[in-house]
Amino acid sequence: MNEALPWIATACGLFALVLFFNKAFMKLIKLCVRGAVGGIGFFAVNSILGAAGISLAVGINVVTVIVTAFLGIPGFLLLYAIQLVLK
Repeated sequence: MNEALPWIATACGLFALVLFFNKAFMKLIKLCVRGAVGGIGFFAVNSILGAAGISLAVGINVVTVIVTAFLGIPGFLLLYAIQLVLK
């Protein structure tokens, strides 16, 4: 029994590390996907507004993508609201 204990502890520790890093990795992937979808959303809304003759465009850059990635749809709408107020 004493000989198996270190192996069991090591296996449990490795299992815990895999679970931890898997969750962290999935959060990172989710953040990247949300940023990419936000960037595509900015492009689509800017194109639609431009075709309608409305000059309300939010630039697609690192800051806007990060805001959209962290805040989601409210961040997306917030950036357009800020652009509307500053215009």
